[in-house]
Amino acid sequence: MTENTKKAGALHSELRIELHTQYAINTWTGRPASEGKPSLIGMPLFFRLISKINRDSLADNPYADAALLAIEAMLDSAAQQFQGWLDEINGLLASQFPGPVSVSSVASTAPLDIAVHSHTPLGYRCVYLLVGFDQLILRVFQAHHYGLMSLKTRKEWLHRGSHQIRRIFTAALRYRSFPVTRLDIAGDTEIAHQAAAHFGELETAVLLGTRRSRFSPPANPESLKLLSKALKSKKAGRK
Repeated sequence: MTENTKKAGALHSELRIELHTQYAINTWTGRPASEGKPSLIGMPLFFRLISKINRDSLADNPYADAALLAIEAMLDSAAQQFQGWLDEINGLLASQFPGPVSVSSVASTAPLDIAVHSHTPLGYRCVYLLVGFDQLILRVFQAHHYGLMSLKTRKEWLHRGSHQIRRIFTAALRYRSFPVTRLDIAGDTEIAHQAAAHFGELETAVLLGTRRSRFSPPANPESLKLLSKALKSKKAGRK
């Protein structure tokens, strides 16, 4: 490389979101424990939890890979669910108003503007889900306001929407980091036995890296090779 060679600087980008409903804002911030009410984690803590799982995956921990795969599946399922619900509410709003009636889109007069910083793609995907939840709640409140939805039905929508995100937060919160790698499992070490006793056996496809989140860090090819060889040997020994 010559002295005249120019190098590009570090890449930089900023993502911001606007939240229009208090329900979405409360989901972002979480809630501390109080008398009669348990604590609820918010998005910033979820970012830290999912980053820890991602770091464990980068360290070749197959249990972290399984956790990322499960959380990704939950995010994909919830995104599809929210889109279906939005279509349903939009259809309700479009079909129930008499022909001459027109209604503007709904938005907060002072939405909360948030700069989002996640170290993992799955963190950002959960943020997009929260924005979808916010948009759903806006439509639900609008339908209730104009007499197209009962208070009971409105509460049911709020609960089912919130539940989709809370279950993902809970999955990340339940993850427990354990210092085990594929090399440990290939070597049938004591730490591998402890991990299996504590977490249970992993699906072979997850162990061998053929089933993993599309956002997981690349698996270590050398450890995959050794583990594949060890599993084949173990299987042959059972015959």
